Amino acid sequence: MFLAHIKKSPRFLQLWGTFLVLLSGTLYGFIGFLGTEILRDRFSVLDMLFWRFFIASIWILIFSFFIRDKSLLTSFKLSGLINVLFLSSIFYSSSTAFYFLASKDTGTGPAMVIFFSFPVFVVLFAWLTYKERISKIAMSALAAIIIGLYLLKGRGGSSLNINGIFFGIASALFYAFYIVSSKRHVIKFSPNLLTILICLGNALIFLILAYLTHTLTHPTHLHTWIYVMLLGIFATAVPIQLLFIGLKYISPIKASILTVTEPVMTLIVGMLLLGETISLIQMTGVFIILLGATLIQFE
Repeated sequence: MFLAHIKKSPRFLQLWGTFLVLLSGTLYGFIGFLGTEILRDRFSVLDMLFWRFFIASIWILIFSFFIRDKSLLTSFKLSGLINVLFLSSIFYSSSTAFYFLASKDTGTGPAMVIFFSFPVFVVLFAWLTYKERISKIAMSALAAIIIGLYLLKGRGGSSLNINGIFFGIASALFYAFYIVSSKRHVIKFSPNLLTILICLGNALIFLILAYLTHTLTHPTHLHTWIYVMLLGIFATAVPIQLLFIGLKYISPIKASILTVTEPVMTLIVGMLLLGETISLIQMTGVFIILLGATLIQFE
């Protein structure tokens, strides 16, 4: 009886939502490593993204059928589903495409820093659209995240140019749209249904783009299939599910700040699996990011 009461308490639900969003960001951190391994097998970026979301779609369909998720049917409303499929897919795919364009012009480090400024846009949307009051703790956590990301970028790489900055800001803006709109959708629809719609929508978009650019191909080696499966399931479908479930219990502002654990995990994975090194400045950035993610829990 006591445990049941605890699980229904607002504080427990917020902590549970926080844990799910942190886990989502952690799993997203493997995208860099898995994507790098797939691209080595003569894959184009568009081709990799198609297989990523196609595998994710297959996984979530099988998962929903296996657990007999009846909410897929009870939350069925054609007009709402079309809206989710169109808007969420456009926001997500546009953010992904602009991020890769920014990486091409500025390098992955600066592109990452610009992209992960998206919590700033989430805060602005919340303030403009929902008239939410932004607390001093939230603003302090936001400032810590931005400083930490700048340090995490490190030194070197391509010089920044206008196109790269524009693409990076566009990527952050579209992802902020995705986060804010997702908060509204999770109230109406099942997280599994939302994941299915977003993955199917993105798979279709990148299939068309890969076909039009004549880059469509399929994995030819066993190890590539394994990386594609891991990318589609554990670094795409599962994190999207976890984010949607977490958004039921915490605000888009808190969720967006917590997801910046992704570049930290990307850095750790790069060190462990790709043999990359990390400087003292980058380590300081990691500490400040984690400090910001911890600080937001007191908001």
